[in-house]
Amino acid sequence: MKLRHAFQAVFGSRRRRDSAWYEIAAAQGERHGFHVYSPHMVWKDQPFFRKGREKAAGVKGIPDPRSFVLQSCIRSLANVEGDVAECGVRQGRSALFMLAADERPRTYHLFDSFAGLSSPGELDRRPDGTLGWKEGDLSTDEALARGNLAAFDNVSFHVGWIPDTFPAIADRRFALVHVDVDLYEPTRDALAFFFERLQPHGMIVCDDYGSARCPGARRAFDEFFADRPEGIIELPTGQALVTRRA
Repeated sequence: MKLRHAFQAVFGSRRRRDSAWYEIAAAQGERHGFHVYSPHMVWKDQPFFRKGREKAAGVKGIPDPRSFVLQSCIRSLANVEGDVAECGVRQGRSALFMLAADERPRTYHLFDSFAGLSSPGELDRRPDGTLGWKEGDLSTDEALARGNLAAFDNVSFHVGWIPDTFPAIADRRFALVHVDVDLYEPTRDALAFFFERLQPHGMIVCDDYGSARCPGARRAFDEFFADRPEGIIELPTGQALVTRRA
């Protein structure tokens, strides 16, 4: 940390303090291999994002940039009818962000066992043969998730394992499906069920596509779309999205 930046961070004007703290954070981020967004990026100031942050304050889940991607996706679907499905709810943070940004009334179907991850399989092994997860990781108190989303009457919980809980919504159509289940088998099963029920121009978002801990999720997406006309768009947030063709 440069002495000049340290001095301005403590004793400078408000503008200089903000600038100095950004320079310090950016330098440390580059040193450790992550990116700090520039202060001129306006997505952090969007009213729907601020609303989402307010609603999700203290709720554990995916970070702000990924939450904003989900908000941007659902807002882009304002003219597409259909429900929203989320596979992997945890405490409800990502659902809260989407609900805060959605511009039309929809039913949100939330799928989670709340018992944590199922047992990883061989296709979830990383190139070095190790597993990034173990059975039961990311378990969450169901009552906590329900409490975090209690203010919304358009939310329906489906508690249990994927794909056992899917038949309850077999007659529904979807505008957006968020898949955040980390492992190969539940990701594959979610794609097999939801893609044929996705509206034209609807989207499927994979939270885990770019994570080195989740090679199975990436493999499931790559295999599923290998022979389909839809392409996978990989994002620097670690997410990937697919838009269904008309």
